[in-house]
Amino acid sequence: MDQHPAFYTVPLATRIRWHVSATVLALLLPGTHVIAAERGFDPLFTGRALDERLHAQDLSGDPLNNPNGTCMPPAGMLSFATAVDLALCRNPATRKAWAVARQRAAAVGTAESAWLPDISGKGERVNVKGQHANGAGDIVDYDQDTTDAALQLSWTLYDFGNRGSRIHQARKLLDAAAAEVNSATQQTIFTVVQTYYGAQATAAVLEAARSSENAARDSLEMARSLRSGGAGTLGDELQARTAYNQAVLTRLQLEAAAQRAQGELAVTLGLSADQTLQLERPAPVRTTPALSMRIDELMTEAARQHPDLAAAQAQRDAVAASVAVAQATGRPSIAITAGRYHTEETGLPDRDYNRIGINVTIPFFSGFRAHYTVRQARAALQESEETLEQTRLDVSLDIWNAYHGLDVASRQITQSNELFAAAAQNQDVARGRYQSGVASILDVLTAQGAAANAQQTRIRAELDWRVAAAQLALALGRLSAGQPLPHGLNLSPTP
Repeated sequence: MDQHPAFYTVPLATRIRWHVSATVLALLLPGTHVIAAERGFDPLFTGRALDERLHAQDLSGDPLNNPNGTCMPPAGMLSFATAVDLALCRNPATRKAWAVARQRAAAVGTAESAWLPDISGKGERVNVKGQHANGAGDIVDYDQDTTDAALQLSWTLYDFGNRGSRIHQARKLLDAAAAEVNSATQQTIFTVVQTYYGAQATAAVLEAARSSENAARDSLEMARSLRSGGAGTLGDELQARTAYNQAVLTRLQLEAAAQRAQGELAVTLGLSADQTLQLERPAPVRTTPALSMRIDELMTEAARQHPDLAAAQAQRDAVAASVAVAQATGRPSIAITAGRYHTEETGLPDRDYNRIGINVTIPFFSGFRAHYTVRQARAALQESEETLEQTRLDVSLDIWNAYHGLDVASRQITQSNELFAAAAQNQDVARGRYQSGVASILDVLTAQGAAANAQQTRIRAELDWRVAAAQLALALGRLSAGQPLPHGLNLSPTP
């Protein structure tokens, strides 16, 4: 008995201990845990669940499967359709939405894993030198090696809905992520509409400004010629020179605007701002299709298919599932435990034994944590319901604004075409009258300015109509990469 205190004061010269924990696959198949870390290993088919949700929304082609280096602009002219494909492949906003969807899919797998047992292996080896107590309780003074090995299983059989609620919550969050991919895709397409046709319009306005500059130069030469012939005045020449200098300044400003528009388009496509892009010339918009649906029909359709509404509804359902999770947290759980154990110890017989049991956990009191967790979840549910309602209102407002915006843009197309035709004819008449001596240089310059403004107005009207058409399709939740814009815009009811 006197030796026992001495044992606890004797320093251990050597003690080696190791632990290993792994899944049963890693235990039985070395290297399987490495395979499980690879993206392609998906035993619970969560990737398929994501693909099914995206396919239901006519989405395909995960851009994360295509490195940015494989999506490059063409060497020649860049069409609108190619620009959309590039943006959907390279734009960070779209790629981020897909990455979030992958995370949500993996979260579904994490939740569904709760249906499966936990199997782990554990090993321990202890080497003791010096005076110590052996496994029988006797004090000995020799080196002792002890080896323990165990294979353990734990499997939750019933937890009063906790596991099922978590799975339901994860699946609803995956629904929301798929809808957010759809929303991000449509928003990216709309941004391409704005920047691609915006760059085209800016280039067209620049070309018109150069034509106006040439016209102003011709007027200046004409004023000089008439003055040298005695039919003009110095005032006419100075007015023409002033108009010419103003035209040069306008052209320089538009050249800078054209460069900015090119940079904005390149960044929208996921390219560096200094990427050189050659755009196709836009087809002129002479006529526009009439709106065939009433605004109340459009709102009904948007309520059925708008991705922002679908995402908000799925988020609300996920929060509702979190209420069930919070309620189940304070309830009992039942699990089965089992194990196979083996022990080897120097000087003693080897021991092998099995263990099986039922583990029942009943939470009696947790400091009211469960109570307030449920209250928090219910308050979050109310918040998500208000967010859903706000999203409905925002969608209705977007449709209202887009519908009337497209209606006005359509009428502006007709009016701007008539304005340009009249201004161009007026410019020709004024130049002829001035050369004939029956009009002043001021008449010519006024007509030239009106013609230049009318041409820019027509270009802006065409851009506004293209953007307005895409805006309405976006508000309906129906803007897709396969839909040619703007002439292919279909506002008839979807089946």
